[in-house]
Amino acid sequence: MKELLSLYHQHQRSLQFLMLTWGAYFFILFIRIFDHRPDALYIGTEHTRSDWPLHMSMATLFATKNPQDWFAHHPMYAGGKFTYGFLTNLISGLLMRVGFSLEKAFILPSILYALLLLVGLYALFYIIFQSQRQSLLALSIFLLSSGMGGIRFLRDLSGTPNLDLFFYPPEPYSRLDQYQWYSGNAIAGLLVPQRAFLLGLMMSVWALAALLYVVLERGNHRQDRRLLLTAGVLVGLLPIAHAHSFIALILISAPLYVVASLLRERWLDLLYYAVPATLLSVTLYLIFIAGGIENPEFMRWFPGWTAGGGLWRWIAMWLKLWGIMVPMAIAGFWLLHKQGWTRNQSWLIHTFFLSFFGIFLLGNLILFQPIPWDNSKLFFWAYLGFAGLAIFPLKWIWRHGGCNVGRLDVILLTFLLTFTGFLEVVRLQRFDRNWNHFTNVEDIQLGAEIRRNTDPIAIFLTEPYGNHFVMTWAARPILMGYTAWVGNFGFLYKQREKDLRMMFLGGAEAEPLLKQYSISYVVIGPGELRNYQANEAYYKATYPLAFENKNYRVYDVQSLAHGHCLGGCQKSRAFTSYFH
Repeated sequence: MKELLSLYHQHQRSLQFLMLTWGAYFFILFIRIFDHRPDALYIGTEHTRSDWPLHMSMATLFATKNPQDWFAHHPMYAGGKFTYGFLTNLISGLLMRVGFSLEKAFILPSILYALLLLVGLYALFYIIFQSQRQSLLALSIFLLSSGMGGIRFLRDLSGTPNLDLFFYPPEPYSRLDQYQWYSGNAIAGLLVPQRAFLLGLMMSVWALAALLYVVLERGNHRQDRRLLLTAGVLVGLLPIAHAHSFIALILISAPLYVVASLLRERWLDLLYYAVPATLLSVTLYLIFIAGGIENPEFMRWFPGWTAGGGLWRWIAMWLKLWGIMVPMAIAGFWLLHKQGWTRNQSWLIHTFFLSFFGIFLLGNLILFQPIPWDNSKLFFWAYLGFAGLAIFPLKWIWRHGGCNVGRLDVILLTFLLTFTGFLEVVRLQRFDRNWNHFTNVEDIQLGAEIRRNTDPIAIFLTEPYGNHFVMTWAARPILMGYTAWVGNFGFLYKQREKDLRMMFLGGAEAEPLLKQYSISYVVIGPGELRNYQANEAYYKATYPLAFENKNYRVYDVQSLAHGHCLGGCQKSRAFTSYFH
């Protein structure tokens, strides 16, 4: 405890500055992200609107179902293995279980993870730089990622000079759809909307900070072993927290472990990290992930990522996406040998930073999920390391470029690294211009009614939609959600998609399919009628209406599997052979 207090006093001003700037930013952002209105729930930011429905469905599932039913189905693909990194939503679900509202169960952990991430990033960079200012700058460069979109903004501003453009940039300037790059800013694209990434990155950064501290600082053996054990547990949990961060941690920590062992730098102590990380991660992988990926081409060779072929196109793509960051990182790596570290420290730090180039290269060669954008999770890991490397050329120019010229160059380079990201984080806060309709109040209420009055594992036939109220608010498995995401989770869904359309058409051809997929309820609403030509007349004439509101009707089709009933049937908890 005394050591912690001593560390706090040593870094008090920097930590206070960090909390008053970036900490305040995340706090203000998250506490305003939900807006309850009389007619509907609204949510801030485009990416959150698309990503959080699945997270809400998981949290509600953990909050309202018995543990034996938690992993019976994938929330978006009935019968599929629940392979998604669920830890952040399990935490929120358990908070809801003890009385927190869904909004508080999402907002409070998000704020906590963000604050812990900030301190973890500061600690990680300080272990390397031994400079509080450089550590703050490095983490700010990462959070203010990325690209040259700010140049387009200045061009737009010069065409229509308006101070209001600074307070609400008219477009997300880091986004380049031609490369399937939907956000170049770590906060806007990943840390806020992708809850698993926020938790996974926070856990990983703290694990890396502990690992680097031990191999570089030569502290007390007993204390170091506790740190390594804690770090190993954090890494071991990553398969159920965030898979891409787990991949990144393997690529960073494995070379560090090998080099530290060759240098005889605490290699025996490092077993306190390696053993729990390996045992726990392998166990969780075998339980929750192994066998859940149906698509044999889930990962594939994809050289150049989305550049479109050719070295020059690839270089041009990364100049557009990241601006000067890659050249700055290369320059920083070249300058590592000038930092005055001991021989062993130099080897370890070179190995550490070289790993981020490895992550960058791997993301440019292999597609880890069918949707190319998901490789961004690895690319932002690479950007984190590159943000640290960028400090070294900035520091060198500041010291060697002359009192005026060198400092102006540093200011210009920092501007190029951060201006686009600055525009993105400003735009992200403007919820008054960026509210997104999430769900109507009556659909939330219907979801709650279904949740109270149906079997927890009853399967619903719905439109394949990423924010269907049955999945999000009823927490019931749906036959199939948004097809692009279903494929991105590794499921082979094409035949099911055809069968789904046939089931909505009703009639004699639909009934065997309803039995085959163990459908308990058929939901018909605007999307089902518009996109799947649902034959509501057939379902209305054949099956009892179980639930309804002004938007949706839910028909009970359980009589197909269990004989004729008058609407009170409950689905058998035994799955059909189709799922097993």
